[in-house]
Amino acid sequence: MHGLLYVPFVSRTVGTDSNTYVATAQAILDGEYTTPLVAGYYYTFPIGFFDLSGVHVTDRSVFQAPERQAFRAPGYPAFLAVLGGGGDGVPRTLALIAQALLFGLGTLLLAFTVRDWWGPGVGLASAAAYALDPFSKHYVTILLSEQLAAFLVLAGVFAYTRAVRSRHVAWWAATGALAGALTLVRAVFVYAVPLVILAALLQRGTRLRGAAAALGCAALLLVPWLAWTNETTGRAVFANWGQGYNLLVAAHGEGLGRTQTEVSEDPAFVRDLARPYRYAPTREQLLRDPEAHPRYLARADAELRSRAFEVYRERLGDEPLQVLWENVYRAFFLWQAHEDWYQPAGAALAVLRTVDVLVLALALVGLFIALRRGGPPRAVAVFLLVYTVVIATHHTEARFAMPVRGLYLTLVTVGALALLERLPAWRRRAGTSPARTVPSPDFRPRS
Repeated sequence: MHGLLYVPFVSRTVGTDSNTYVATAQAILDGEYTTPLVAGYYYTFPIGFFDLSGVHVTDRSVFQAPERQAFRAPGYPAFLAVLGGGGDGVPRTLALIAQALLFGLGTLLLAFTVRDWWGPGVGLASAAAYALDPFSKHYVTILLSEQLAAFLVLAGVFAYTRAVRSRHVAWWAATGALAGALTLVRAVFVYAVPLVILAALLQRGTRLRGAAAALGCAALLLVPWLAWTNETTGRAVFANWGQGYNLLVAAHGEGLGRTQTEVSEDPAFVRDLARPYRYAPTREQLLRDPEAHPRYLARADAELRSRAFEVYRERLGDEPLQVLWENVYRAFFLWQAHEDWYQPAGAALAVLRTVDVLVLALALVGLFIALRRGGPPRAVAVFLLVYTVVIATHHTEARFAMPVRGLYLTLVTVGALALLERLPAWRRRAGTSPARTVPSPDFRPRS
């Protein structure tokens, strides 16, 4: 309900990135995976339309040319397709309602999971923090993949916890399938599958069967998509554009006092970004070949990635402390939720900044407790650390933290309770402490 209450107050329920999701969902409903080229363009006022690589598109005759889609993996488009495609009217309303329901189900799974880790008191507190947090509701109200990804993260952690506690191969299979599905929603989570397999191999008893089940179920989802992108672009990729560009922005010094916009105006960055333009397909190629543009994007992104590594190496040799500081700042910025939504002025903004810093400090306390305790909480802490490092080496936005915000707020809750436990008045109360509660190994949720 919290998420749905925001819907009437947001200015738009779609963003620039929504266009390709909706177009791809419509393509699925038509029994194909081909979209118009214009669905992947973005508009810069007052200049005009650009493709994803930054090529200025002035010839509108190519707008409706077919493009075999290799940028948007089918996870979120399939979700929209099931609900009618995400277009205006009833399909969009259904999609927003479904996203609100997913948030509710994710909160329930979070409560069950944390109850298994640290008892019912911490489980309820973590779920309450997530349910009442305003920033995570932003993506209930807009057609973007963050909300579906958030649900799959929480469902995957729930299944992983069940797998560790029960040692049933079926739960490892479910965890692998959810990790694969998460990768098809947001490609940045590709590292989740190897982490799940590693976690299965570290368990006693069913380690080989569990790892095989997780790998097999993930592969059932991922291999067809990789086969499609390999056929379409000539490269087996999870997305034919994105990583190279984001890596290049970070390599050129995105950080405190140097925003993405400022980086994009740097002549050195502009030159690097324009290097692949010589491969851009002609009008005739775009109209004739539906694979011309996706192949160009894949080649361009690979070249930008290679150039980004070169820039990183050069700068690490010349100014290693500066490069390290930029990565640390981007890791810090990732968890500043107030940067993702409405920005007030003056004292109100100072309050939001202070709150986010305090919340991050509590999350670090919770992270330490989770790492020390071991078991599923330690694995989830490692998952969040890896995610932070992966994002921080690339262009970073606060919205990138939203798919894992439920887990983040759980660490915040654990950290806050651990500090409260040190207060004399709190210690005299009867309650649950994440530092002391040890659920039974055969604990099962009753619902």
